[in-house]
Formats: sequence, structure tokens, C-alpha cells
Amino acid sequence: MRPPLYWRPKMRRFLPRSMAATLVYLAFVPSVIAAGTIQDPDPRIEAMKIEALELVESRAKLIQEIVDQLYSFGELGFQEFETQRYLTGLLEESGFEIELGVAGMPSAWTASWGSGRPVIALGSDVDGIPQSNQKPGVGYREPILSLAPGHGEGHNSGQAVNIAAALAVKEIMEREKIPGTLLIWPGIAEEQLGSKAFFVRDGIFDGVDVNLFTHVSSNFGVSWGQSGGNALISAQFSFTGETAHSAGSPWRGRSALDAVMLMAQAWEFKREHQATRDKVLSWAVGAFGLAASISCCSIIFRCASAAGSSASSIDE
Repeated sequence: MRPPLYWRPKMRRFLPRSMAATLVYLAFVPSVIAAGTIQDPDPRIEAMKIEALELVESRAKLIQEIVDQLYSFGELGFQEFETQRYLTGLLEESGFEIELGVAGMPSAWTASWGSGRPVIALGSDVDGIPQSNQKPGVGYREPILSLAPGHGEGHNSGQAVNIAAALAVKEIMEREKIPGTLLIWPGIAEEQLGSKAFFVRDGIFDGVDVNLFTHVSSNFGVSWGQSGGNALISAQFSFTGETAHSAGSPWRGRSALDAVMLMAQAWEFKREHQATRDKVLSWAVGAFGLAASISCCSIIFRCASAAGSSASSIDE
């Protein structure tokens, strides 16, 4: 007997429908703010919200196709080229303007439609995870191809939410002549801390009024601002020593790898004393083959706020 899918079809469509209703409301935010007072719900806006939900429902097949197609790609970070080709092709056919290779990353892209304000950005990660290949619809570990990458974190579902919602709202905006711009962007190499900071630095979000980000979870929670912050700060530490022949005169050597191992062990002791919200620390040790006397380690600090990420606060 085939195990059931984790999400039922109606639950899968809940997310893009909610996103579409939110976009309809945001398209009218400038006029609501300009009024300066809290008013009763506008019947016209409420009617368009309902229509947006119906338009999403009519795209149920497309939603499932996007989810399944991205799942089949399962591409690792910075290698999301089939995902790029597929999603940008869908959006270009729907009238979106595509820009490839943004922020210096070949697999990155943006898709924009419309003009004027508000500018509403919709983002979601698209990269897979190493060794996470899995048969779809199976609730236990059963890879199609052992050790191959796959979507072990649901990154195949977010863009289906964004695209279905954007297409539904675009249809209403065109008919009602509602000004505004929709910008869809992918989280490239999220697992390697890849793209978001570079998007910001290269001005991808300049002029954006609202940035809505979608990520699959075990509930339908919503967060904003820094309340759900999981920022990562990484640093690489390199140690140099002295080479020596291990059989002839090992006592003459100064092992750089020993220094890396000591630092890693020190961080293990440090974990116990980290604040609860900042307790997740990861490190990777490797002798990278530069020379026998050189070793490096990468340490990643996961902090819930910018204040907790400074060197002084980490040391306290």
C-alpha cells in the first residue's frame, strides 16, 4: 500500500490562495494609507480577493506540475539551471520580463511584470540538498538514486505558491488597470548562504515596498521583521605550521591540523554556554591540500539578532 502524501491537495492549494489574497490587498495599500483612517472593508477589494482565490483554484494542475517538476530536478546550490530554465520559461510565456545571471550568479534570475507602485517581491528558495534523493509520495526513506541530491526541505514547493498567486493577481490587475509591479526571485544556494545578501548588495530589492517570502513548514505560520530571524555569519580561520617527515623526525613538525582540532573542540565546550536562541553553531574541519603545513576550519554562527552576531557578544 502506497503511503499517503504529507500534504493533501486542498492543503497544498491553501498557500497560493492565501498569497493571492494578500497580493490583492497589497495592491491597494497606497490608497488605504492615503485615506489616513481605518475604514470598513471595501466591497470591491473583498470581491477581488474572492476572485483571486478562484483563479488560484483554477491553476491547481499548474501548481502540482511546478511542485513535481522542481522535485524531479533536485539541483544543488549554484547549479539550479534546469529549475531556472523551467520557471523563467513559464513566467516569460505569461508576460514577465526575465533577467538571468543577476548579482553575478549564473543560476540566479528575476522575473518582473507591471509598472509603478507598489512593488511587491515574491521569493522562495529553489536549491536541493546533497544525498536527499527520494521517491515522491513515500513517507519513509527510499531514494530513487542512492546518494544523489534531492529536495529534502521542500524547496520545490515555494515557487509554485508564488507563481500561481502572481498569475492570478496579474490577471485582475490587467483587467482593473491597477498599477503596481510584481517581482519574483529565487533563493539560490540557500544551503550555502548563497544569494540573498548579494541580491541586496546589487540593488535587486531597491524600490521594493513589500517582500513576501515563502517556505514550506509543518504549520501555516507567518512571521515578519526580525521575529523569525535565523541569520548566519561565517568565518574561515587558517592555521600554518611546519612540515616534517612523519617517519624520520615528526618532533620537528608543528601540525596546523592539531590547531584546527583544538579550535573545534573548544567550540564544542562553548556550545553549553551559548544563549538558547543563539546556541546552534556548526563547524567544518578539513586539510584542504594547500600544503602539509596549512589547515583551515569554517565556523558558522547562527544568531537570532544582529546584536548577537558581533565578536564581543559571541565571546561574552
